[in-house]
Amino acid sequence: MDRICIIGDSITHGTGDESMLGWPGIVFKDYPKLTIYNLGVRADTSELIAIRWKNESKARLPDKQRCGLIFSFGTNDSADKVGEGIRVKLEDSVVNARKILKEAKAWLPTIMIGPIPIVNFMQPFNSGAGIYHFDNERIASYNNAYKTLAIEIQIPYLDIYSFLITNERWSDSQKSNDGIHPMHTGYQALATYINSWDSFQKFIHDV
Repeated sequence: MDRICIIGDSITHGTGDESMLGWPGIVFKDYPKLTIYNLGVRADTSELIAIRWKNESKARLPDKQRCGLIFSFGTNDSADKVGEGIRVKLEDSVVNARKILKEAKAWLPTIMIGPIPIVNFMQPFNSGAGIYHFDNERIASYNNAYKTLAIEIQIPYLDIYSFLITNERWSDSQKSNDGIHPMHTGYQALATYINSWDSFQKFIHDV
């Protein structure tokens, strides 16, 4: 693999990490020969990613090099925005994910990393652009739906929700911040888990 676009939301961006690395910066510092494009946008949902991912990736991934795509979204889809309701209902989120992932897979090697758990008792979350109520039970339903979809369309999928929901480094890091975004120690825990995923190693080495 020569170049990789990582398309996602604030967790891809690394919001809350005092080192400014996020999990992509932590993981890929060990792979200096790769060119990595962090295309994380805070508060992005599957609807917003569906609009932008192809043009942003095409501008960065030349045909003559070995390139790949990593997607990570879902937590924002599940958020209940105060006064407006669920941002992207589960069935619509799955439709969006299917369209994104099928098109991506037909173009380049593609993997997906699922949504994160949050700290329920620290809700709601005021982003400055709106007030959102995140809920782990709701996030888990999106994660499970994405897992089923990934099996259906044969996309490698990493369920980070099930790992992080019991990971004290992750939850303590979120509690030290805003209940959504971890600090550096939380991103380190996530990065270690992603880097240990067999499908991730195959993705970056065997293409």
